[in-house]
Amino acid sequence: MSGPADGQPLGPIERVSLWTSAFCMIGMVVLILAEVVVRGVFNLTTEHSDELVGYLLVGISFLSLALCQSRGAFHRVEMVQMRLGPHGRAISNLVFDILSFAYVALTNWYFIQFVISSYRREAMASTVLATPLWIPESVMIVGATMLLIMLGKAIVDDVRKVVS
Repeated sequence: MSGPADGQPLGPIERVSLWTSAFCMIGMVVLILAEVVVRGVFNLTTEHSDELVGYLLVGISFLSLALCQSRGAFHRVEMVQMRLGPHGRAISNLVFDILSFAYVALTNWYFIQFVISSYRREAMASTVLATPLWIPESVMIVGATMLLIMLGKAIVDDVRKVVS
């Protein structure tokens, strides 16, 4: 995936990615702290914190993907890249970004089918909250779609580098 956009301001997709994943992180911290305090002080439990923290963890994992892509936070095979010239690196980045886009697009298609299936079956979590599963599952679609947008921007940038 193409390199980081150092020094550039965050675009709208990146801001949404940052703020939604930050909200999930803050929510996790608050829920875990509440559970610790309630258990320690009152010897009770919130009963639902583990389920909600799990949903928020999925949120962080998927909603942060677009920001990670735009800032170059994903792993790279530097061993190959450093042996290529500037034009070879540009072509390599373009091929990798196109393959990544195709993979994420296919995966997102299956996420959509999965969420539609959960919605139609009225699938609920087998917990006291009985959360409709399509709600936390939809976060996968949102995160993957934001990642696709950022990969699309990376492909456009890669094409410009290859052509120039």
